Amino acid sequence: MFRYATLLVIGLPLAALTAGAALPQKKTTQKKTASASTKVAPTQPAGNFERDVLPLIQKYCVGCHTAPNGSGAINLSSEKSFAAVLKSRTSWDRVSGVVLEKRMPPADMPQPTDAERKRMGNTLESLFSQADCQINDPGRVTMRRLNRAEYNNTIRDLLGVNVRPADDFPNDDVGYGFDNIGDVLSLSPLLMEKYLSAAAKTAQAAIIAAEDKPRLQKFPAGLLQGPGSISAEGYQLATNGEATIEHTFPVPGTYTIIVRAGASTFGRDTRLIAKGKDGKPDKMGPEPAKMAIQHKGAAIRGFDVFAGPNNQQDYKTPIVIEQAGKQKIGVAFLNDAYDEKLPEGRRDRNFYIESVSIEASPEVINSTARRELPFSHRKIVIDTPDDTSDAEWNRAAKAVLAPLAHRAFRRPVTEAEVTRLIGLSRLAKAQKQSFEKGIQLALQGILVSPSFLFRPEPDAKPDDPSYRRQLNDHELATRLSYFLWSSLPDDELLGLADQKKLQSPGVLLAQAKRMLKDPRSRALAENFAGQWLQLRKVSVVQPDTARFPSFNDPLRNAMRTEAELFFSGIVQEDRSVLEFLDSDYTYLNETLAKHYGTPGVQGEEFRRVALQGAQRGGVLSMASVLTLTSNPGRTSPVKRGKWVLENLLGTPPPPPPPNIPALDAPGKPIEAENLRKRLEIHRSNPACASCHAQMDAIGLAMENYDAIGKWRTDDAGKPMDVSGTLPDGNKFTGPKELKRVLLGKKSQFTKAMTERLLTYALGRGVERTDRCNLDAMAKSVAAKNHKFSAMVEAVITSKPFRERRGDESTSPRR
Repeated sequence: MFRYATLLVIGLPLAALTAGAALPQKKTTQKKTASASTKVAPTQPAGNFERDVLPLIQKYCVGCHTAPNGSGAINLSSEKSFAAVLKSRTSWDRVSGVVLEKRMPPADMPQPTDAERKRMGNTLESLFSQADCQINDPGRVTMRRLNRAEYNNTIRDLLGVNVRPADDFPNDDVGYGFDNIGDVLSLSPLLMEKYLSAAAKTAQAAIIAAEDKPRLQKFPAGLLQGPGSISAEGYQLATNGEATIEHTFPVPGTYTIIVRAGASTFGRDTRLIAKGKDGKPDKMGPEPAKMAIQHKGAAIRGFDVFAGPNNQQDYKTPIVIEQAGKQKIGVAFLNDAYDEKLPEGRRDRNFYIESVSIEASPEVINSTARRELPFSHRKIVIDTPDDTSDAEWNRAAKAVLAPLAHRAFRRPVTEAEVTRLIGLSRLAKAQKQSFEKGIQLALQGILVSPSFLFRPEPDAKPDDPSYRRQLNDHELATRLSYFLWSSLPDDELLGLADQKKLQSPGVLLAQAKRMLKDPRSRALAENFAGQWLQLRKVSVVQPDTARFPSFNDPLRNAMRTEAELFFSGIVQEDRSVLEFLDSDYTYLNETLAKHYGTPGVQGEEFRRVALQGAQRGGVLSMASVLTLTSNPGRTSPVKRGKWVLENLLGTPPPPPPPNIPALDAPGKPIEAENLRKRLEIHRSNPACASCHAQMDAIGLAMENYDAIGKWRTDDAGKPMDVSGTLPDGNKFTGPKELKRVLLGKKSQFTKAMTERLLTYALGRGVERTDRCNLDAMAKSVAAKNHKFSAMVEAVITSKPFRERRGDESTSPRR
């Protein structure tokens, strides 16, 4: 009942939430302000569509791309002016890229000259750039809830408690390649129930209240040591002997030892003896089993045990512990007996122990609490009432809850909010419970508040698409901390927001550089790189261990760790992002070094290793990437090529046409002497040729790596051809030359990575209107030697990061 009362007290509309409805946004009195950013100029002067593009489209393109069934579902025949192109832009967005990269027209069709390609592609890009820059749109981010990683990190940093409640939440949906996208982070009734449960458990873990202090520590039968064995009835002693446990007594004082035990019956039926019908009793007679509870081998108290094995009872005795520390508690069986002449079921006395428990007295519990309050408790409960009056309770509760809510909500809290939280704490006082219990209840209220679970950025005119405003300092601080740390602002960042100093780009950038050097920036490796490079898939890939017997969990873990350490090194050392394409170092432990054939690395501790030769360097040669882009039993040049196009060059190929079978399709496999020949046959289909010409060439150049990333020079004894040619004419052989070609496309890579980082930072997909910003951002990164901090600077000083607009029903999507 309290869980729902909590929601009502803090003003959370439970019915709306559990129905999956959108949360109402609080109205703000903030006035519309002018943008601090200036308009970004188009990348180059715009040409003339009718003169420079349309004639070439009609000459080389409309033969295939004509309504109503244009090739690839693309129609380029209807638009005769650039104004018309802007109204049906989806198809035209792809034209400049495929023309400039020589992916279109298909190789068996008439080809434009290089000059014609540049004129058509560059004119389209400049015209689109001009149109986008004139809009001057910072975009709009849907109010986001915390995803699982952000929730766990926020709990850790807010409370100082090492729990991960979100591990029990449903998986977050993914949009635009990331799981922090506002549009897909829905709130289901199940998740709301999980939030309520997590809030209660987390509050109890963080704050120690007298009502919650564990009084009993139980040792089940499986933890007992001695000469006995485990049976269905518990720990069985078949002969005289002692079963023991070791317990660490935290402080001297009085405890109670509780033994739950029973014994099998021995001797003749005492009821028949009483009636004179059972003859002479056995020498042991019908006496019960005898037990002693012992401390350090000495008996404290003896008991007659009348309970049977299947209806065991508790036997208790107090004990005074004079010195804290680890000590032995024992249960001794004292009168074993056996007589084969007795009836079945009565001839053998055995002793059974279900459990041994140690209960602390109230004095011990209070003494322990005073001496061993956890860090989280001391961090949160910074004041307590001096007396039992209501006024004193309220004073202390406000002293605790106001700063706690300030940090949890990532903004100043109102008096009304603090008053409601104090009211929650007083529910405990009304039940004559402790002040700490009241703070627990208020903390639960904080943890299920929309201001904690969500990252609201309320607008004065939320439904007006022409409305523009700058983010306030607290919204900027929150965007920055969840971007770099996947967690809430720390005291320094929040303090600067309170002082309204984050509007200064210099202050914001200084904070970003400080935060990148903080260990919490590892969240970028886990959550950004883990999804950008798809490293999370390493945990679930299942190579065929019959074909690759060296693959095991230690190798799997080492693969992912190498990539994460490599990314974190670039972040914290502020190295060039071009090292993702090629580098002369990596991070290895002995397991991964053996896999790579790298000598001189011993032990499971990872360390930075200088690379020799051309086999490794950059993410393309990492076993993690090579394994996740393979099939279970063989390599996949198509998957590897697609991965490069999608993640490094920002040119993901479209989905394959329908009714085109895969290479290994059941019943329709493509037969050929090797994988390269099979791909050539597959590529001969005109519907497949344009995309596979790029993907296959890139992937085949990586065939020196097997399906788990191990270097090879042949495929099952057959020589390999690792050469390739891209549609733009670039030729290469093997991974070293492929990386050289990719470095030649560093501008494209920089823009692609900047786009991915911006998407992750904003929590929304990049839109057409962001293109002008992206061009300028990528150029600024290149001008600063491609340093990672330069990319972060470009993101956090950009218009999309610092501003927002009102909503509209049809936002332009890319």
